[in-house]
Amino acid sequence: MLQSVSRRWWFLLVILGVVGLHAWLTWSMATLLNAMQPSDTSGIKRMEATQMSELKLSDPPVAAPLPAKPRGARKAASKRRPAPPIPTASAPEPAPPPPDESASAPPLPEAAVTVAEASSAPEPTASDPAPVVSSASAPSTAKGPPFVWPLATRVSYKVRGYFRGDVHGNAKVEWVRQDMDYQVRVDTTIGPSFAPIGSWHLISAGTITPEGLSPKRFEQVNRLLIRTSPPRTVVFNEQNVVLDSGESVPRTPGMQDAASQFIQLAYQFIMQPDLLRPGNTIYITLALPKRLETIAYDVIGEQMLDTPIGAISTFHVKPRKMSTDGGVLPVEIWFAPGLQYLPVRILVRANDKTYMDLQMERA
Repeated sequence: MLQSVSRRWWFLLVILGVVGLHAWLTWSMATLLNAMQPSDTSGIKRMEATQMSELKLSDPPVAAPLPAKPRGARKAASKRRPAPPIPTASAPEPAPPPPDESASAPPLPEAAVTVAEASSAPEPTASDPAPVVSSASAPSTAKGPPFVWPLATRVSYKVRGYFRGDVHGNAKVEWVRQDMDYQVRVDTTIGPSFAPIGSWHLISAGTITPEGLSPKRFEQVNRLLIRTSPPRTVVFNEQNVVLDSGESVPRTPGMQDAASQFIQLAYQFIMQPDLLRPGNTIYITLALPKRLETIAYDVIGEQMLDTPIGAISTFHVKPRKMSTDGGVLPVEIWFAPGLQYLPVRILVRANDKTYMDLQMERA
C-alpha cells in the first residue's frame, strides 16, 4: 500500500517536472523570437515609397538655370552706372527709378526657385566650417537634365570585408520623399539573409531646403545575433542638437547626420560640380550619437569602376583621419555623376585588417 502511494507521488513529480520543462522552453523560445523582432521603439514613422525610380546612366544632372533679367532691368542697371564728372555748374536730372524686377519677372519653376534661393544664401562665418572650397564655382556650361528631387530611389550593394575572417553581406541606401519631407535609410546586413550574424540600420528624417537636407531626427539600431540595441538618437532642433546622451550642442548651418551626408554631398556636387576637382577639400559637420565631428573630405580624383550596369566614371573622396569613438567609422566614397552623383562604392575602414567594402549591385 505504502509502495503504491510512493509510486503515485513520484509519477506526479515527474509529470510536474515535464510540464515545468515545457513551460520553461516555451518561455525561452518566446523570449528569443521577441528579441529577433525589429525594435518598435523608433520615434520615426517610416515613409512608404509608392514606386521606386530605376536609375539609368545619363548625363550628370545640373542646377536649373536662372532666368535672364528682363531687358528693362538691364537698361536700368546701365543707367545706374556712375557717369564721369561734368565741368558745368548744373547737375544732371536724376535718372528714373529702376523698374520693379519682382513685378516684371515671370514666376520661376520649383527647381529654379530652389537654385535661386540657394545662390542667395548667406556666406558662412569664419567660425563655421566652410561647406565648399573657395576655388569652386557654380556650373555654367554643363549640359544635362535639370535636377529634381526624386520621390524614391534605392541603390543596392554587395558587401565584402574582413573581421577575424572574411565576411559577406548586403546593403542598401534608400531615399524616399513626400512633398518636402524626406527619409534616408542605410541598411547593412552581414551573413546570409535568412540567418544574419549582424546588421546596422541608420535612418535620417527631415525636410528639404534650398541648401539641401535639414535633418530633424536620426536613429541608429545595431543587431548582433539575437540581441538588438535600443535606438541611438540625435534630435535636431532649430537652434540646438540633442545627442543620444542628452547633451545639447549648438546647431551650425549645414549640419548633417551619418545617413543624410551621402545625399547632401551628392546635392552639393550637383549644384557645384567644380567641387570635385582633384585636390579640393569639402568640409561637412556630422552630429553623431556621441559627439560632433567635422570631416574634411579630400577629392582624390576621377576613377572608372566596373559595375553590373557597365563601367561608370566616379569621383573618389576620402576623409582625413577622424576619431573612431562612438561607433561611426570614416568612409571613403565613390560618387557617380551619371547616376545623379549617388555613391556606387562605400569603403568603411577601421584599420588595415578590419573593413567593409560596399560595391553597387543594382540601382
